Amino acid sequence: MAEIQNGGAHSPLPPQPQLFQLEPIDVAEPWQHELVECFISFSTLAAGKSQTELHETLQRKASESMHSHGELVNALVYGILTVPAEGNTLFWLLSELVKVSAHGVDQVVLALTRQVRSGDVTQGNVKLCWLMVRFAQANYAWLSTFPVLVATMVYMLGRLALDHSRIPDLRAAECELATRLLRERFHECCMIGRDLVRMLQDVARIPEFHDLWQDILQRPQSLSPLFAGIEQLLRTPTPPMFLANRITYEMETRLRFILENLPATSYSRNLMWFVQRYLSTPESESLFCDLIRYIVGVFHPSNAVLASNVVPRYVFLGGLLRFIRSPVVAANAKLALFYDWLFYDPKSDTIMNIEPGVLIIAQSVDKYTFMTASFIEFLAYESDAYSPELAPAIRGSIGLAMQDAVEKGVIPSIMPIYEHPRIEVDIRQNLYYLFPQLVPPVPEPAPSEASADDAEPAKEDYSLLIDPTDMLPPAAVDSEPAPEPPKPAVELPLPIAAPQPIRTVSATPKTSIALDPVSRMFQEEIGITDFDLAPEGPADSINTNGISDTTEGDGAPEDVALVASAEPLPEISVERALEDMSLWLFGSTLQTFVDSVAAAEPNFKQIGGSVKEIVDMFAQSEASISAITRVLASSFSDSLDMEDAETNAELAAAGESSDELEHDLLHYILTAAADYAHTTDMTNSTRRVLQLLVQLTEAKVDVGFRWLLHSVVNTGKPVQYARYVDQYTEGTLQAALVRDLGMLQEQFPGLFYARLSTSRKFTDSAR
Repeated sequence: MAEIQNGGAHSPLPPQPQLFQLEPIDVAEPWQHELVECFISFSTLAAGKSQTELHETLQRKASESMHSHGELVNALVYGILTVPAEGNTLFWLLSELVKVSAHGVDQVVLALTRQVRSGDVTQGNVKLCWLMVRFAQANYAWLSTFPVLVATMVYMLGRLALDHSRIPDLRAAECELATRLLRERFHECCMIGRDLVRMLQDVARIPEFHDLWQDILQRPQSLSPLFAGIEQLLRTPTPPMFLANRITYEMETRLRFILENLPATSYSRNLMWFVQRYLSTPESESLFCDLIRYIVGVFHPSNAVLASNVVPRYVFLGGLLRFIRSPVVAANAKLALFYDWLFYDPKSDTIMNIEPGVLIIAQSVDKYTFMTASFIEFLAYESDAYSPELAPAIRGSIGLAMQDAVEKGVIPSIMPIYEHPRIEVDIRQNLYYLFPQLVPPVPEPAPSEASADDAEPAKEDYSLLIDPTDMLPPAAVDSEPAPEPPKPAVELPLPIAAPQPIRTVSATPKTSIALDPVSRMFQEEIGITDFDLAPEGPADSINTNGISDTTEGDGAPEDVALVASAEPLPEISVERALEDMSLWLFGSTLQTFVDSVAAAEPNFKQIGGSVKEIVDMFAQSEASISAITRVLASSFSDSLDMEDAETNAELAAAGESSDELEHDLLHYILTAAADYAHTTDMTNSTRRVLQLLVQLTEAKVDVGFRWLLHSVVNTGKPVQYARYVDQYTEGTLQAALVRDLGMLQEQFPGLFYARLSTSRKFTDSAR
């Protein structure tokens, strides 16, 4: 028959089963081939018969033996599920099975709810959503008799409603069914626990959910006489089956493969594939929180995995967080990561739900202090703002979670965080505020040092950008137990301060993600090698194609074209650039940098550290090149002296330490860029940094001759300069050399003639 694909009566190959979407490398199991054989036999038996003849033939076949009856049933079921027909035969079959009260249909429906993907608005997934909603509406009485299915359906519908803002009919049907189940079967829905509150927070602004949310907060008894209030839900851990429901079986298989098999030094490529497959569209951003909740609350590695070199959960989560592009999604992701902290109770919660957050905070403090500070400030803020009436209890639970982590050896102590030199005073105050039993109070500053600005530390939104592979496994030590925090009685909680719901921007999917998930700055410690997301051939040779030998004159030609491949630099103010949504991950770093440069006596060594941090975060993210260029370019002014390269060269030749050398702002930018430009492969991070230098050139910053000085004259790495010029219009390497060598001779004549032989070698190679 035509329906049997990849084989049949006239095919030398056995037919492939059509029940599952198998990958080319997948092998169908024997029972699937058995179904195909039963269906082929049935098709042959039914060929050319009328309805009456077919009915008599099937009756006779089914009566022969139990084996014949089973083969006939297998053939019919396989045909129903695979042969194209009007409507959907699967849900028709389920409805028919419901009518005859067949056993196990609820388990089939439960499995189908996991196939409805969050963050996916493609036609096939939307159709499956519609079929699921209509099936539940048509079989509402039957559905109401299965408490687990009721709760699962509510959680699924609430999460999906976030994705369907552009499909109002579907969203309305989902909201109507979810609110009906919640009002009529609230007691069954309570088994979801605290993640029911998290789900309702996200949809509370949808009109259909608004009144229900208010009833939960202010009139809990109207929903169920057994419901004492929202704290009852918040104190109930969410069972893993509900968190796993928002991850499809295929996603779960791929996640478990990474978390159970791949070492920390080689998991990043698989993470990139995972992100490209499931998280590459704006609509898929809602899936980040579901993935984080799955990894935190469902996947708990065995002792054998914990003792191996397999990538830890916190490392994988750190890599996943770097792909978040929206500050709203970032806030929700933080809440998903630390949600169990807010209501932690050792008697009902497990330390495995706390471990990833503890380790991300502790293991990133040395080189990603801004990220540690971000999470500490988030916990301090949420302890007061999440539910003001419950604030003392939430703060006590957070302290109890960290204390339990220390006592059970997740980390030996939080004192290394508290005493770290890069941790600011306000972060130490937050640590003492959250964990007074684990750290001492912060000493008061001397009266001469105190200022009005110290009275209330600002709450900054630091970056989530980290290199998770740099975090080492913690050591386990014992410590003295601390007393449990008080739990004040709360009669009626006030409305919870919920993060803003995720709003999608576009229904047009992206074709790819241009992110490099592996930071290169820690390669030497763990042996990670870079890989190119879009290989462009060998990058260790200088491209001299199309260079003309007819350039005349000592100066730069007037027709040197710049920045042909970079995005145009819009004329915007620094303040407007700092408001760019893609810069959320920099937190206060950029504003602090701008303020430091504008100071009366700028400290260039301190500014240099900030520049290094900014370039690193920019290279490994999707932050706007134009916005970062505007911020950096605005910092160049007449008040900033040019690099005294000749003086520094003389000091270095005399054996002076690097601390004695004086550098300007551009030196630190170029030094940070060189960490990426000297790589063997042309990675995405390398390409972004070079484009940044080109746009600084367009912004009237004299990058060219300084980059020539840095890469060719000082370090002897001409490939860095050639790659920079490659970002210009084709055929300008020699022209750029003439221009930049002329500028070098004009600005630093002594250094120019001292290194003339080096420059000439490179010039000759470019001809």
